[in-house]
Amino acid sequence: MKLYLFIFSLLLLASCGFQKQLATAKATSEKTKRMIQEEAARLDSVKVILNARAEDRTIDSVLNKGVQDILDKLNSRLNSVEQLALIIDAAARNRASFRKGIATKDILAKLILLDSFNNTQQRREEVYSMLNESVRLSKYKMFHLAAFFDRGVYRIPQSAMGTIISNFTPIVDSLSVIANKYAAIEREARIVFVGYSDNTRVAETGPLYKELTQILHKELPSQSELNQLLSDLRAKEMAQKVKIVLDTNASRFKNFNSLKIGYIAYGKGEEYPSPRIKDYKPTDERRRIVVCYWTVLPKISDL
Repeated sequence: MKLYLFIFSLLLLASCGFQKQLATAKATSEKTKRMIQEEAARLDSVKVILNARAEDRTIDSVLNKGVQDILDKLNSRLNSVEQLALIIDAAARNRASFRKGIATKDILAKLILLDSFNNTQQRREEVYSMLNESVRLSKYKMFHLAAFFDRGVYRIPQSAMGTIISNFTPIVDSLSVIANKYAAIEREARIVFVGYSDNTRVAETGPLYKELTQILHKELPSQSELNQLLSDLRAKEMAQKVKIVLDTNASRFKNFNSLKIGYIAYGKGEEYPSPRIKDYKPTDERRRIVVCYWTVLPKISDL
C-alpha cells in the first residue's frame, strides 16, 4: 500500500514545481544512503562473527560458504541500490539533466525503486536479525562412532535407533527454536555431517574391504582411500537417521511444510578432526568420529 501511495505521489510530483521535485529526489536519496550505511554495518558484524567461528572450526566449511553466499547477495543488493541513489544525486546537481530525467520519467522510475527499498527496511531487518542469530548460535556436536556403529561396518543397526533418537532429538529441538522464532521468513534448515577416521587398516581378507573396493571400482585402493570412503559412508548413514528423527518430530515446527531442509554429509578420512588436539595417535578413537553442524538460515529470494 505504501508503494502505491508513493507512486501516486510521484505522479503528482511530476506536475509540481521544479524545486519541490528536486527536494523530494534529494531527500529520498539521502534516506536510502543512510539505510545502506547502517545495513552494511550490520552485515559486516555478521561476517566478523562468521570468520571467528570458521577459524576455530565451530562452523563447518559448507555452512560457512552458505552464509558467505547470503552475505554476498545482500551486499550486492545494497550496492545496486546505492548506485541508483548516486545517479539521483548526480542528476540533482545538474538542473538540465534533472529536468530531462523528470520529463522522460527516468528519474521517477529510479525514485520508485529507492522508495520501495526504503519501505521494505523492516523486512530486511528481520532477515539480518535472523542471520546474525543463526551464525552466533549455530551448533555442532561430536559423535564417537562406537555409540552407533559396530566395528568394521558403516551401517547403523536397528538396535541402535534408541541411541540415535536420544542423541538427535536435541538437534531437532535446537533447530525448531530458531525456525519457529522466524517462522514468517522463508528459511532453510541445514544439517551437515562430517566423518573422520583414524589410520586403522581395513583388512584385505575381510568383507568390508571387498565391499569398499566395489564401491570405489578399484582393485587395489590405498588404506587412506578406504578410510576416506568409510568416513564418508558413516557420515551419510547418520544423515539418513537424523532425517528420520526430524520427520517424526515435524509437529515441533511452525509451518513445517514451508521449511526447506538440506542434509549434507561427507567424509574427511584420516584428517585430524580438531586443530586444538596436538597428541593424536595413528589409531586413536578420538579420530573415529562424526561431527554434526546445524543451523537455520534465511532465504533471500523475496527481498
